[in-house]
Amino acid sequence: MTTLTLVKKTSFTVASLATTMLLSICTPVRAFTFGTVGIQFEQDTNINFTFDQSHSPYQSSLWVAQAESGNNGYTNLARLFYETKPSDNGSANNWKGTFGNAVTSENGSITQTFRFLKDQIYALLLWSDTGTGRPFEQYVSSSTFMNSPQWWAAGTQFRRDECLVAGCQLAVFGDFMLNPNSSDSFTNINGGKGPEQFSSLTMAELANGTQISFDDAQPGTELDFEDFTVSAQLVSEPVPGPVPGPVPGPVPEPVPGPVPEPVPEPVPEPVTVFGTMLGLGALAAARRKKKRGQ
Repeated sequence: MTTLTLVKKTSFTVASLATTMLLSICTPVRAFTFGTVGIQFEQDTNINFTFDQSHSPYQSSLWVAQAESGNNGYTNLARLFYETKPSDNGSANNWKGTFGNAVTSENGSITQTFRFLKDQIYALLLWSDTGTGRPFEQYVSSSTFMNSPQWWAAGTQFRRDECLVAGCQLAVFGDFMLNPNSSDSFTNINGGKGPEQFSSLTMAELANGTQISFDDAQPGTELDFEDFTVSAQLVSEPVPGPVPGPVPGPVPEPVPGPVPEPVPEPVPEPVTVFGTMLGLGALAAARRKKKRGQ
């Protein structure tokens, strides 16, 4: 099984570097995110992915990829699902592919479980051919910024040149509607809600189960986000129950524990510190002015 790495260009202008430094200082780190800005959990978390259907003449495979150190590349970790042929029956039903016919998995199960490790950054990558049968000719990322000319597949040099440097959204998350038999736009099918309104999931939505769908961005076609669809659901961790029955024998005397350390004061954000310094400076200047007046 081939594993490819998605690589990012590392050249920056002085202005972009300054902006990056400012944002890294003033923006708090997100402990949990699941959407077009990436996938990250604050503790090890299992997610069940279940295949729904595909609608594309391309032959595709869906992978979980993990960010490398420095966030300059993503490496494929696990192949969740892959197509053995582009569709069930050629162009019938808008190139529809179903599990057990055109689509399968490593263990033959329609549901795959992946364990996301704490504080690691991930993305979902949809790799596909361009009608040749070679599986790694192009990709679509669940992370918008990876769908950009700044990124390319190390083994193929493929880049999404049709997207801006900032990337473009090629995946939707949440309770959206799809209609492969309609020529209407994704926004109209969803009652005026565009793709940007389906860009992230909450933990509650993951717990209840929700959808993720991709558009493989065929040149010159409108994005319909129905080319490869799966569902995702949080796997609940078992809650330990009470100890069955009473503990035999006498109840031991309580043993005094160590005196707890005092709770440290929270460290203020850089913006708060900067504001406090300005306030103190203004107060000192006012006092000096008052003394001169006296």
